[in-house]
Amino acid sequence: MNKHQKLNEEHQAQMAGLSNPDRYTFVDLGLPSGRLWATENAPGFYTFDEAVDTFGELLPKGSAMVELIEESTCTWNNEKKGLDITGPNGNTIFLPADGYRWGREVKDVKLEGDYWTRMPHSHSYARSLYFSSGGVFPLYYYTRSYGFSVRPCRELH
Repeated sequence: MNKHQKLNEEHQAQMAGLSNPDRYTFVDLGLPSGRLWATENAPGFYTFDEAVDTFGELLPKGSAMVELIEESTCTWNNEKKGLDITGPNGNTIFLPADGYRWGREVKDVKLEGDYWTRMPHSHSYARSLYFSSGGVFPLYYYTRSYGFSVRPCRELH
C-alpha cells in the first residue's frame, strides 16, 4: 500500500465516524417534533453531495430546519458572531457564522452562516440555512459545490 492509499483509507475512516450519532451531544429544544439538535457543528465544510453521503440521517431535513427557525427565538450574537437559538423549553444552541468554502478559500467568516439541509432544490442547487446579522432564511438555495457547515440533528422515528 502506498502513502496516498493509506491516507485515503484514513480519511474514509474518519469521514465514516462523522455519521455516528454517539460522536455528538444532542439537546432537546422543546420543538413540537421532539427532534434533537447537536450542540456543536461537525468539523469542516462539505459540498452538498459530501454532506448527504457523510452524514446521512443526521443531516437535517428541510422541514427540520424550518421547524428549528420558526419554533425558536433566533438572535444574532454580535460578540460571538453567530446565531443564538432558544427553543420553546428555554434550552439553547449556538450556530457560529463560519462562512463558507469556495474552492480553497473560506469566505465571510463571522459575517454569515451557511448550513446544509438534505433537501435538493434542483440538479445544481440544494437548500440550506443562511443567516447573517441582517436575517435568517431557513431554506435558501445555493449551488451544491459550495462548502457549508453541518449541524447534525436526530429525527425521532
